[in-house]
Order: sequence, then C-alpha cells, then structure tokens
Amino acid sequence: MGDILLFLYKAVAFLLSGLYSIGLPVRVHGKPLAGRITVTAHSGCMGLADNSIEAMEAGVEAGAQIVEFDLNYAADGTPLLSHDSPQEGETYVTLAQAFAFLREHPNVQANVDVKNTAYLEKVPELAAQAGVTEQIFFTGIEEKDVAAVQEKCPGIPYYLNVSVSEEDDLNALAEKVAVLGAVGLNTNWSNATPELIRVFHKNGMPVSVWTVNEPKAVYRVALCGADNITTRSPDIVCSLIK
Repeated sequence: MGDILLFLYKAVAFLLSGLYSIGLPVRVHGKPLAGRITVTAHSGCMGLADNSIEAMEAGVEAGAQIVEFDLNYAADGTPLLSHDSPQEGETYVTLAQAFAFLREHPNVQANVDVKNTAYLEKVPELAAQAGVTEQIFFTGIEEKDVAAVQEKCPGIPYYLNVSVSEEDDLNALAEKVAVLGAVGLNTNWSNATPELIRVFHKNGMPVSVWTVNEPKAVYRVALCGADNITTRSPDIVCSLIK
C-alpha cells in the first residue's frame, strides 16, 4: 500500500511540475503552501560560493526564511563556516560574521549545520554576544553527537540527521528521535514519504528535507507533507509555494 501511495504522490508531483513549467498557478489541497512550508537557502544557494555572506544575502532576497551554513573550526578553535576541515592560509567567513548578518535580519533563522563538535561550546557564547540565540538551531547532528550538543549547547534546539530505509520501523524511529531530545527529523528528500511524515507529525515533530532543487521534487515532498525544504534554488522553491 505504501508503494502505491508513493507512486501516486510522484505522479501528481510530475503533473504539478508540468503545470508550473507552462506558467499555470498551482495549489495543493486548494491552498497555497506558503505559511505551511519554510524554505531554507542552502549554504551555496543561487550559484554563489558555499558558506559566503553573499549566498545568505541572496537566499534572503529570494524569500527564504532560513539560511544554512556549515560549522567548522580553525586550528585555534575559532568557529568558521566551512564544510570540510579549514586549510591554513585560506580565508573563511567566521561564525561571528555570520551572526552579525543574522543580527541585521531579525526575522531570519539560521540552520547551523554542524560538521565538528570539538569547540561547540563557543556557539552559544557568540550567539549571546550577537543577540541571535533565538534565531539559531542545529542540523547535521547524528546520534553520536547528541551528548556533546546537550552538554555544550543545552539551550539550542537540534534536528537529528537520519538516513531512512524501507525496512525501518517508523514509529520506533520517531520515538528514538524524541528520546534523543531532537525537535525533529532532518533527512534527504528522497527519504520523504507520506507515511514517514505522518508518523512524525503524529508524534509532534516536524520533518525537514534536503537538498531539493527541481520543481518535480519540490511538489513531491510538499505533497508528502514536509515542513521545511532546503534548496540551492530558493527563488524557484519560493515561487512554487506561494
């Protein structure tokens, strides 16, 4: 039954993307998606450099409510924006600079994608100094990282990153995410199914999916009920869910 439902959702998504491609307005269940689904601008959205202030600015200008950036550290422990381990001699945006950007955009949230927990205690310190504590949350958190997050950043909410397979007991998965103290699930968009999201919603938790760029995929995860879409093309996604 689940496979049939997913096939139907994919088929409807394909039809909706076709309507979009010829310029016809599209609504789901008779209602616009805006207000139900948030859009997160990927750290390298709009074709700009990953983890740059320019990408954040472009994401906000495109209509995203959330900007994403990757958290790593210099050799001396300074928090930097970098997907991989920072290299000596390279220039990086600092977390302090990213938080200064947030301070200038009080209605924007930041998805801090944690790549390393070594100096994680510096995040709440910098956030408090910038006055942006209420604007940030973590993703990139796996089960092995939970203890460090809870110890070093007890006031910052986090989504649990999980790869979901067809064999998983979804109710057990939702219970595990809740027991680990996460506010919700963050997973690849290809894992999104109506049943997965129904189970998490039943347990009071949102589901965020990454990284969705094509209209067909946007409609598929929207029809499934995803709460947040992370994308390199926030302009396209925002136009689709108006």
